[in-house]
Amino acid sequence: MPRPTSASPASGQRAEIEALLAPWLPEKVDRAFVARCIVDEGPIHHRGASYALLRLLGLALAAVGGPPAARGETAPIALRLPPHLRRGHEDENFPLGVPLAAIERLAPRGSAAFDHLLECLCDGPPHHALANAAMVSVLDALLTRLAEGRSGA
Repeated sequence: MPRPTSASPASGQRAEIEALLAPWLPEKVDRAFVARCIVDEGPIHHRGASYALLRLLGLALAAVGGPPAARGETAPIALRLPPHLRRGHEDENFPLGVPLAAIERLAPRGSAAFDHLLECLCDGPPHHALANAAMVSVLDALLTRLAEGRSGA
């Protein structure tokens, strides 16, 4: 299997990820920033894998009717700033967080398992943590839609 060698994303990848993120990031500038972090930053294998996984999840979500209107609480992903520059302001976090309801599907909120999973999803360089947050957001919406279908809602 040949290894990816291109340093730049295929044409349109960023726009496709921006469109997928629109329900969670209503501000265009936020969508552009997060999409750029996911598909233009980090190792090429992360960029390509994140793009492919997000697009496939987006297709699955579209097949079940798209994301529900309601959005739940999210855990912020902090910008990696030196401790002396952190002031506790909201703008020290990335605009996309990890949906807590999704993690509660795996472990009770407040439990050690919940905290561990959340920490793992939020950790790492921006391209990695934001791809995790985007995938968990789409998966949460997909699971919500599937549950609605089973319950007849």
